[in-house]
Amino acid sequence: MSNLRPNLARIGRATLLAGLTGILVVSAAFAGKPGGSTTSTFRVDNGTFASTTTAYRGTGTWVHAKCSQNGVLVYEQYVPYGTTGTASLTLGPTPMWTSGGATCSGEDGWWQNGTRWRVNSTKSFTVTG
Repeated sequence: MSNLRPNLARIGRATLLAGLTGILVVSAAFAGKPGGSTTSTFRVDNGTFASTTTAYRGTGTWVHAKCSQNGVLVYEQYVPYGTTGTASLTLGPTPMWTSGGATCSGEDGWWQNGTRWRVNSTKSFTVTG
């Protein structure tokens, strides 16, 4: 009987360690994004209204850009990166954006299962009018 308690204690510690290791592995899997890195080379150049600007790929496969004027969304576009790792964003005009500058943000990301947008990195950029 005395040998049973130390064995149970060792089994309990081994089970606890295995469980903690499993939690860490599962946590890392859920935190994972393509590339698995928290740093990114993603950026979007500032631009001028009615022209284009360039987004530079981070770890995603697409870029999503949104611009607003006075808090109103006036532009939104999803563009896949090309083979050079860049994407060209068209900065207006749109029915809601007929002139002037805007405050914008770009997201480097990917489509999960083709339907759900996932973000790797976000950068702000400005458009002058």
